[in-house]
Amino acid sequence: MRKNGNGIVAEMTVAAGSDRVWRILTSFDEMDAHLSGLKKSRVLKKEGNYLLVEQTAKVGIPLLSFYFRVVMDVVEERPFLYFSQRQGSFAFFRGHWRVEPASEGRGTQIRYYLEAGPVRSLGSGQIGNRMIKENMQQLAAWIDRGKV
Repeated sequence: MRKNGNGIVAEMTVAAGSDRVWRILTSFDEMDAHLSGLKKSRVLKKEGNYLLVEQTAKVGIPLLSFYFRVVMDVVEERPFLYFSQRQGSFAFFRGHWRVEPASEGRGTQIRYYLEAGPVRSLGSGQIGNRMIKENMQQLAAWIDRGKV
């Protein structure tokens, strides 16, 4: 993970093919079963390559946890999966996933880019960074073992 302009970039390479990775990244109705920070994830509407998705996440440390909710527009334009908050806990929340074959044909490169404005009534800071790192690790494990 690293800072990039106004956002954060997280990258990883997995052994699975890009079609499998794409299916998992777009399995919004199953995400809360595989990513511990997500408490709810569901598709509210789907039309062609457009989805309206609601997600609720819990982040924090014991005795000090916070819940965040986003309803976001998601557009599938392979190799990109774009998202942008329509309503929710953040002043703004937008970014994309990029999925493409890794160099030398060894697996798939996944890149996550996020710009998030301050959480309304709370700063996001290190709690958000920790959640991104945990989600990337859990996503890699899901890709390696999952049956999507």
